[in-house]
Amino acid sequence: MKLETVVGSLALAAALTGGTTFAQDFAYGMAEEPPKDEVPVPAQLSLALRDAPREDLEPDSDPSFLPDLPILVDGVKYTAQQIEAQDIHLSHYVLDTRSEAMGVVQGFRTTGDLTTYFDSTGQFPSEKPTAARGATPCWTGTMYYEHPSYVGSYLGLAPGLGFSYVGSRMNDRISSLKSTPCGSWTALFEHAGFRGHVLWIGKGVNVSYLGNYGWYTGTVFWSWWNDRVSSTLVFW
Repeated sequence: MKLETVVGSLALAAALTGGTTFAQDFAYGMAEEPPKDEVPVPAQLSLALRDAPREDLEPDSDPSFLPDLPILVDGVKYTAQQIEAQDIHLSHYVLDTRSEAMGVVQGFRTTGDLTTYFDSTGQFPSEKPTAARGATPCWTGTMYYEHPSYVGSYLGLAPGLGFSYVGSRMNDRISSLKSTPCGSWTALFEHAGFRGHVLWIGKGVNVSYLGNYGWYTGTVFWSWWNDRVSSTLVFW
């Protein structure tokens, strides 16, 4: 790669993620220039705040997979087997500092249940910077990595933006991430176009391996989040 190409890539990364964080990671990232098929779009709450439909089986899913962490639904802890046995279909899964403190993933059947949680915890996502989160916005974004433990190719996204398609280089290849310390939430979607089930990662939460988390398809079995993300949004 030519030096000017490297410099140009770094400049773009700095504009999206706040500069130093992405620049430091760049030394451990890609060895070649990424394809240009990921195009940031403004983050819209309406894209994420909707119920996910039940789905048919996907041929690349592993029917033996069950997530280890209990799932907290309406104040009750369930194992993955119980969710499946009782056919509890959840549209949204949440991993934030409260989830970590309780040692669970939180599950919400409907968008209404999820927004009640956002309101009650003062974590309602915003499309634009809010006074409550600082008069001077911080621009450090979410970092998505190809492999567990934050290595391999990567992608950066600033708060207030989204990718309706994470690009051919990263589609169904994201295995770990560092959620923005500046915004409120990073939303991961199983399909392009912000479709399917949603995993919400809270502000400043790092996930070293997405394969530890999954969603119940609402038909037969669980799918995991490793190598399954196709679109994403980062909110203030």
